[in-house]
Amino acid sequence: MNDFNEALEQFRAISEEIILAHFARNEFTFAVPGVIIGKGRKYIKLWNTEAHDGGEATINRIHAFVEVSTGDIFKPANTKAPAKHARGNIYNDGGRASMDASGHIFYLR
Repeated sequence: MNDFNEALEQFRAISEEIILAHFARNEFTFAVPGVIIGKGRKYIKLWNTEAHDGGEATINRIHAFVEVSTGDIFKPANTKAPAKHARGNIYNDGGRASMDASGHIFYLR
């Protein structure tokens, strides 16, 4: 489980890095984005957060679901369930290949 937690934290950090770079590239100054890890038995939810005007961060949407047993990354279908079909895995390149340049999980093509 320790390897899973390390890989999950790496995915969270990479996600946050990509989102921060997207905000900087587009000169978005209205908020400071972040990604936090939620709880779950079968799927771990990663939530996007935003802090406005130096205030506390607020959770505003689900970034991704990660399956605990496999490390597969899923795009959210809604706040309670992932979409079908994995988009990547946290053990492969930290999940970087599952995200676009703005940090969103890819749609299937």
